[in-house]
Amino acid sequence: MNFKNLLIILTLLSATVTAFFWGGYHTLTPDLFLLGFIAVTAICAWAAIRMETRDLVVVTVVSLAAAVVDEYAHTSAGAFTYFDGVTPSPLTVFGWGLFILGILTVAQFLYEKIPLEAMDSDTLRSVPALISMALLIACAWIQGYFPVFTVLLVLVYTVLGLASLYYTSLHPLGWNAWVMAVGLAVGALMEFLGAMEGLWVYHFGEPLPLFMAFTWVLRTWTILAVSSLLDVEFPA
Repeated sequence: MNFKNLLIILTLLSATVTAFFWGGYHTLTPDLFLLGFIAVTAICAWAAIRMETRDLVVVTVVSLAAAVVDEYAHTSAGAFTYFDGVTPSPLTVFGWGLFILGILTVAQFLYEKIPLEAMDSDTLRSVPALISMALLIACAWIQGYFPVFTVLLVLVYTVLGLASLYYTSLHPLGWNAWVMAVGLAVGALMEFLGAMEGLWVYHFGEPLPLFMAFTWVLRTWTILAVSSLLDVEFPA
């Protein structure tokens, strides 16, 4: 058993829990969100004991760095506001380290079981990224979020899009498809539960701006892209 990796997960968990109480989120009694968070943490702990320590450190550091920039861009633009009023909230910055690893773990498990090898084609590998970007833009426009987007937020989305296209072009279509599917499912569920239980409020007060679900997919591919440049590859 890799105790160093478990210590990393425990540190992330402790930081997230500390931010949860420090920000007063416990007063909301977000039971459903906490159940989801516990499930993701359990998956991360299981994955950690099977990973190389360097790989886990790289993915964690890249996730936290991306979280600071991404969350600041969204909150400073007013796309959503956290219960603790901090820009960005430490709760989600540390939470990214666990959620991204959870998404990657589930996607890798499904890819190993159903690799979708017959789908692979060099010319089609970036189709999931193109679809995600197109639907993100369409949903943001339909739900009226374009006026909310600042120059910084547009820049962040541009980087996410380019990094996603770069990463998906170099990896099997089946893997890209599973990352998209799991990222959408986990991202949409946790965004919805967090909003429903008052951890954050979106600009127009809706339970889930659909573009946010696709944002999680681009975030995951971007973190994979940077990790790949640092010689950390998924699926491992």
